[in-house]
Formats: sequence, structure tokens, C-alpha cells
Amino acid sequence: MLDKDEIREINLDSVEELDIKTRRPIGEPFKKIIQRMKNDTKRFVNYKIPSSSSNLKSWVKSFRGGIGLITLILISLIPLIINRNLYYHIFITAMIYGIFAASWDLLSGVTGQVSFGHAAFFGIGGYTCGAFIKYLGMDWPVAIVFGSFIGVIIGLIIAIPSLRLKGPYLALGSLAFSLLLWQLFGMDSLKDIFFGSTGIRNIPHLTNYDFQEEFFIVLIIMIICVVIMLAVFNSKLGTIFQAIREDEISTEASGINTTKYKLYAFMISAFFAGIAGSLYTLHLGNIKPDIFSSIKSFYPIIMVMIGGIATISGAVFGAYFFIVVSEIIVEICTGLLPTEFLVIFADIATFIFAIILIIVIRFTERGLMEPAIKRSKSLWDILLGK
Repeated sequence: MLDKDEIREINLDSVEELDIKTRRPIGEPFKKIIQRMKNDTKRFVNYKIPSSSSNLKSWVKSFRGGIGLITLILISLIPLIINRNLYYHIFITAMIYGIFAASWDLLSGVTGQVSFGHAAFFGIGGYTCGAFIKYLGMDWPVAIVFGSFIGVIIGLIIAIPSLRLKGPYLALGSLAFSLLLWQLFGMDSLKDIFFGSTGIRNIPHLTNYDFQEEFFIVLIIMIICVVIMLAVFNSKLGTIFQAIREDEISTEASGINTTKYKLYAFMISAFFAGIAGSLYTLHLGNIKPDIFSSIKSFYPIIMVMIGGIATISGAVFGAYFFIVVSEIIVEICTGLLPTEFLVIFADIATFIFAIILIIVIRFTERGLMEPAIKRSKSLWDILLGK
């Protein structure tokens, strides 16, 4: 007969043996998570964003694609013919804002998640890129990638709580987050963390002030970014984005996880906005907290409204129109108006452009690009005798 101590030892041995049999290896949960992430990423790339080479070829052969290519070539030749740093600066700025506006259009125009705080992604990308280059000595391509991925993280931070909001509340929530960053980065008491009101100065320029080389680098990056966003727009993923915009309740009722796809939209949009912010910082050589200001968030909205919402390419057109026409108005006002008048009405160019914008929005619901393409197509058919 066993005594109490022997019975206790047997029970302890049984418990330890059972614990050893049922215990998982320490790294097994993490391996499953990593494997699941790999599978989801592979499925996302292969299924949601399929190869768009056939779509690209058909687009190039179409009238719209031909007009787009001709316009891009002509725009690229303008600063080369004039060969002045001022015009390089204008067109480089227009291309950077083209990426920024297209990223907003993908989120708000295509997916219907209206953001009034898109400057948050723009500014975070710029600050991250500038800090990595100046303080860590990174090369600019690596710094741009890091800045973009930090923008994606900020996009998730904004998206997760904001997705509970809809309509104007989502827009105001994103604006509040952008203004919060503006205040944080402008606080001199937190200068060691957020760089204070002076921001980051003396950031190495993208091409050591060779504006012609910088023009081509930014042009290539803009083309790559816009082509990728157009590929997303024309893919199955883009179709789901548009379905969410048109009727989110019906889309969710059909079995699609709308929350997951809205997160995708925020992440993709934030990535390209981060690229634009990085290029903006490298072009200027400095960055300040006012990059988070509300006016920076409203710039892409204005550009998209001018070019045409939910088109991606229209956003780029609107950015060129906004930047170039603004500079032309400034030049005309400076040349024609006396200095005393300009001192009193310092923002006369902004006032004139605001009137032009009101006229555009009033008479062209889909922006300037779509009517221009349709009229050009009609004229081309007449010339060909169709």
C-alpha cells in the first residue's frame, strides 16, 4: 500500500508528463503568424494585383494613352528647352504634388474614404527621409523607402480608429490627427524628439543642386508611382475599392471584408504620399512643421477636383495645372502691377486662382481632363473622317 508521499510524487510526475506532451514549442505561434503573413502577401500580389502588362499595352494604344504620352513628352521638353533653374523648380514641384494628389485620389476618390489630413503622411515621409539622411548618413533611395514605410505605419495608426467614423466625421478625424502632428513637431520643448519649430535644416540635396538631373529622377519616380497606382485602380483590388465607395453595405453583404480593404487603401495611399513628402524634403533641403498644416492637406483635394476625381491620371494633370498656372499668375501680377499694390494685396495671385477654381468646379463636374480628352477625340475622329 502506498503512503501519501508516494501518491503525491506519482501525481506530480503525471502532471509534468502531461504538461510536456501538451506544451507547444516556444517559437511555434510566431512561425504560424509569419507563415500566414507570407501567404497573405503572396495571395495579395498574385490575386489582388495581377500582371497589368496587357492593360498597359491596351492603354498605350488607346487615344487616351496616346494623348497622355504626347503630353508627358511635351511637358518634359519645356524645362529642357528653356533651361532655367526656376522652370526646373516649378516642374519638379508639380511632379511631386502629382504623386501626392494621386495618392489622395486613390484613397478618397477611388475608395471613398475622404481624408482632410493627408499632409500627415506627406510630412512624416519628409521628416523621416530628412532625418535618416542628415543624422544617419543614409543614401537617398533607402531613406525614401524608409520614409514611405513609416508613412504606412502612420496610415495604419490613423486608419484603425478612424474606420469607425464615416463621412464628414472621418474627414475631420484625419484633419485633427494632422493638426496634432503639426503642434507636436512645432513644440520647442520636445525639440530633441520632434526637431522643434525650426525643423530639420541643411539636408543634402537630391543631386547636389543639379536641377536637370533632379528633374529626370523625379520624372522617373513619378511615372513609376502613377503607373503602379493605375495598375491598382484597374485591378480586382481597385474594383473592390470602387465597390466600397459606391455602396459599402452591399459590398460587405456580398462577403467582402470592407474593413480590411479600407486598411489596404490607407496603407497604399500613405506609402505614395510618403514618397512625395520625401522628394519634397530632398528638393527643398529642409523641412518645417508647417508641412502638416491644413493648407498642405487641401492642396491635393484642389488638384484632384481640377483634374478629375477617381481617375488617378487626372490628379497628376490637376497638379501640373495648379502649380504652373499659379506661377504664371504670380509672374503676370508681378510684371503688370505696381509694387505698392502688391504689398497691399500680397495674395492677389491666390485670389485670382480661387476664382478660376470656382469656375472650373461650376462648369466641369468631372474636372478639366475628361472634357478635354473627349473633345480632342471628337476632333481627331473628324480629321480622320470617321
